[in-house]
Amino acid sequence: MTSLKTMRLTAAGALFCSAKLLISHAGAATFLAQDVTNWIGPDAGSGVSQAVLVVQWPGQTAWAWGIRWESTETKTGSDLLTTLMGVEPRFKAAISGTGFVSNLAWDDDLNGSADLSFPAFNPDSGEYLNYFVNNPQQDGNYNNGAAPAGAHILPPLGSPYDEAGPGAWYSSNTGANGRPLADGSWDGWVYADFSSSGPGTAVNAPAPIPEPGASALVLLLGAGGLVFRRRAIVRG
Repeated sequence: MTSLKTMRLTAAGALFCSAKLLISHAGAATFLAQDVTNWIGPDAGSGVSQAVLVVQWPGQTAWAWGIRWESTETKTGSDLLTTLMGVEPRFKAAISGTGFVSNLAWDDDLNGSADLSFPAFNPDSGEYLNYFVNNPQQDGNYNNGAAPAGAHILPPLGSPYDEAGPGAWYSSNTGANGRPLADGSWDGWVYADFSSSGPGTAVNAPAPIPEPGASALVLLLGAGGLVFRRRAIVRG
């Protein structure tokens, strides 16, 4: 027969587990740079800067990629998009010479037809492809191309999804070419109207698919190892 003491301990344990689940659930919305798993570029370390790119297609959960570069190099918001295109064949960005981004597309099965894309400006709803950054800019500076004097020079405030703050999304007042990146920058793209507060809470984007040549090499090496093992067994 179960003793009263044992029943109390069991009840206390259940309450403790429930409390842990509630705490875990409450903090589930936080998404920091260290939570990003898909990184492009050099390994983290001294002399290496990093930024997070977030894209939220209509009706989809926002996806996040991490991109690193040598701190001596100057990078812009356009570089985040072109760098991702260079390693992820499913991602395409339509960028004009002035840095105006008219569309971001995702071709999941690489059949040449986008599975996810952004519609053009909707005059009825006021929705369009919004560009957000994680640092405030000087008031009154608006230019959809070259960065106005002093814009974007304030330091990034951390993840816009950090419940402990002070990170937040700010509507960018320049095009992607006019957005100089700093270590800790976050860039976000979402289809919304002018009242939007930025992309929704992000999750890690799908891992890049391997190059066709790399896949063949892996299969070849695997087949070679199998042949070698079978030969060793026969000789043994």
